[in-house]
Amino acid sequence: MLVMLAPSFEGSSDAYLRLAKATGLVLYDLKARVKPGVWGVVKALADEAQATALAERLLAEGFPVSIVPREIAHDPNRRIVPIRSLDMRSDQLLLHLREREMAISFAALCCIVRGEVHLGHVPARSITPSSPTFRAVVPSTSDVQVFRESQSPSNFEAYAAADLHFTTVFWVARIDVRSFDFSALGATSESPAADLDQLVDELSARSGVRVDRGVRSSSVVSALLQRGGAPSSQAPRSSREAAGDERFDPYSRVIAEAERQLAQASKRA
Repeated sequence: MLVMLAPSFEGSSDAYLRLAKATGLVLYDLKARVKPGVWGVVKALADEAQATALAERLLAEGFPVSIVPREIAHDPNRRIVPIRSLDMRSDQLLLHLREREMAISFAALCCIVRGEVHLGHVPARSITPSSPTFRAVVPSTSDVQVFRESQSPSNFEAYAAADLHFTTVFWVARIDVRSFDFSALGATSESPAADLDQLVDELSARSGVRVDRGVRSSSVVSALLQRGGAPSSQAPRSSREAAGDERFDPYSRVIAEAERQLAQASKRA
């Protein structure tokens, strides 16, 4: 279970002190895990009762908290479906899927997760100093070849993407800049990534939901990549599902669930 603190955490000295008292963690550790403006994992606990008890202590201190089961990161029911284009109407979105169209109210949007999807593999090899004095090292022929291969487009590909999450369904609508038709929205930029940012900002303004851009800075990613974070065997991808990576897809699902819980708690309050 991931006990997560919301981006609205203020990050003041007093807030960190109260958080340390409630969790039993040292300030240094907390400041590495939790930062204002992004979702952060306070603790990852295997026992649900312990996670619930911790969340209740944090809620009693006024902290915005969600508890997300780690399994959600790879939940086959939360499949990712690419959309070809969309139309924005006065109160709803019209999503153009591969085989049909679907109208969804702006009110049904839960959150938008913007990031970069990485495909392929980059060899995790680097040139290290040869002594504690950090003397310069002349790379060997094999070192140079490894570097060249790591830069090859055939080994590595990245593209900008945004996931639209909804309160009413668990499947995810992905805007993939490689295949999405921005021209239908009147986009004039020569940069698909800039067009994507403009689109998600407009969707956020119309729906009132948050755009999450924290995949590079949030401790959620490191918590999910820890041993035991992913199941040993995952369900096969649907032919309709966009290819993804081990970081962004799980992160996107977990953030969406945390946002759903936060919204539900806000309605109950």
